[in-house]
Amino acid sequence: MKSFIPESLRKKYRTLASVGASLYYGSPSKKLKLIGVTGTSGKSTTSTMLYHVLNSYGIKTGIISTVGAKAGDMNLDTGFHTTTPNPIDLQRILKIMVKKKMEYVVIEASSHAIAQGRLGNLQFEHCIFTNIKRDHLDWHGNWEHYATSKAKLIEYTTIGGGLVINRDDKEAYSFLTQYIKRKQLARSVTTYSLNEATSIEETAIGTRFVYAGVSYRLAILGSYNIENGLAVINVCKTMGLDDELVSKALESFIGLEGRMQVMQPMPFIVIVDFAHNADSLERSLKSARRLIEARNKIICVFGSAGLRDVEKRYTMGHISAEYADVTVITAEDPRIESLYDINSQIIEGATRSGGKLIKRFANTKDYADFQVNPVLVNKGEVYAFDEESVASRYDAIAFACKIARPGDLVITEGKGHEQSLCFGTVEYPFNDQDAVQKALGNSL
Repeated sequence: MKSFIPESLRKKYRTLASVGASLYYGSPSKKLKLIGVTGTSGKSTTSTMLYHVLNSYGIKTGIISTVGAKAGDMNLDTGFHTTTPNPIDLQRILKIMVKKKMEYVVIEASSHAIAQGRLGNLQFEHCIFTNIKRDHLDWHGNWEHYATSKAKLIEYTTIGGGLVINRDDKEAYSFLTQYIKRKQLARSVTTYSLNEATSIEETAIGTRFVYAGVSYRLAILGSYNIENGLAVINVCKTMGLDDELVSKALESFIGLEGRMQVMQPMPFIVIVDFAHNADSLERSLKSARRLIEARNKIICVFGSAGLRDVEKRYTMGHISAEYADVTVITAEDPRIESLYDINSQIIEGATRSGGKLIKRFANTKDYADFQVNPVLVNKGEVYAFDEESVASRYDAIAFACKIARPGDLVITEGKGHEQSLCFGTVEYPFNDQDAVQKALGNSL
């Protein structure tokens, strides 16, 4: 429900709430060293990778991110669909970090949290900017406002604090450097580029590369994860950590649940991923393409969230039709919007990009009555599952696995690690991993 209180007043409230909570909990952030991570794509992986490396190095480090919060051996719930907690919970969690004797805390900072004042008076020693693409424009209005929200994290960085920026995202890099200059902010800036990595090898078990004369291995899929690795490596460099020890720590990072997570390697590959915007979907599908032979098919299962950026629905449909071979459209938290209408917008993007709509399934019975021969499924086909329940996503994933042939690749996008699917205002228990196991006939 839309609030009648102006956002400017709500921001002031959140800022005051954060400051008040900080005082109540004994100013925990002043007893910790904070590292912020923001960007459109790669925030969670970069945050968790850095958290893993620092702990492997022997530095007691906590984390607050989209996938939850952790302090030592203690897991902390941050709620549904939450990247950065509300200002009071954030201070409470930081207090726990102090109690658990953390030295550093990696905080994944969303554009909403920054713009809404949820960070209060936090100060970061280092901040990473992975990229700034186009997302959440339903709330921010346009890219410039969205980018400005991200850029404001610089002002939360201590005087002389370190910024690590992805130089390959040229638009964001230019915007951020101009922002620093315009605001006359005294910050140390380190940049990185994928072009600086050499000897890149990408396989179904991970990636290898050389950077600044040091060899690195990541046991996770996706060449774009090299960019996330470079961000982590450069933060560690600014902290004065040994390159070889950082390399060794990165080798043992196994990735996040729901981020290019391989559920089955053969006879056809099944991957669960979290891509939920146009840029991350394109990156994900390009990486998936490198894992299979040209004659085999990528079958992409995805949707688009309700009450979120409408424009990306068309674009994601276009990208799936361009980079996947079969597009299967389904629910991704439609909330109070019509799933049929959301899917229609995605279908428009897919069909205008050359996709051919074959069938829309109204419900599970409609799907059960449909006979399909996997051999006769052609590249460019589009299917949609419109039932207003979790069955739409269960059926879509089952269908994708049903039409997959040996050597093909099924990838589910948009839910990743999440444990619920929202219809109306209700969060129903659901996760893609269980849906995949069910589709494959494995016991849960």
